[in-house]
Order: sequence, then C-alpha cells, then structure tokens
Amino acid sequence: MTKTDYLNTASDLRRIANWMARGQKEKLPLIIKLWNNIQSQEEASKLVKSLIGEIKPQDALKDKKSRLFFAEQSLLSSIRLQNKFSQ
Repeated sequence: MTKTDYLNTASDLRRIANWMARGQKEKLPLIIKLWNNIQSQEEASKLVKSLIGEIKPQDALKDKKSRLFFAEQSLLSSIRLQNKFSQ
C-alpha cells in the first residue's frame, strides 16, 4: 500500500470515530463497510486490533460505554496510523 492509502485509512478511522461518538446508528452500514476495508489491510489491521481488539462496530453501538471506547480507540488508531506513515 502507498502512503496515500494509509492516510486515507486514517481518515476513514476518524470518520468512524466521529459517527460512533455521536451514536449515529444510521451510518452503521457505511461504518461496517469502511471497517471491513480497514481490516483487509494488514498493517492497518494490526494497529487497530492492538488498540480496539476484536470488537465489531455493531456490537459497540449496543451501549454508550462500548461505543465511546470504540470511538476513542478508533481516533487513537487514526492518529498513530497517520503519524507512522506521514514521516
């Protein structure tokens, strides 16, 4: 993957974090699509799994605490991914 691909993935993670933090359930199909795309990228997937684990977006939306944890860790993953590949 190119540097641009990783930066686009970081942007997707920021979008996911925003929607999850706001509890926008109507965005769930798009969140799942973006999430699956991120999981298919080996390097990005390793980074995300190290922070979020095996939690799925649809499971995180079930309660506020899980949703906010997922949003926060998605944002941290985005920042780490962006810093790692923007140097």
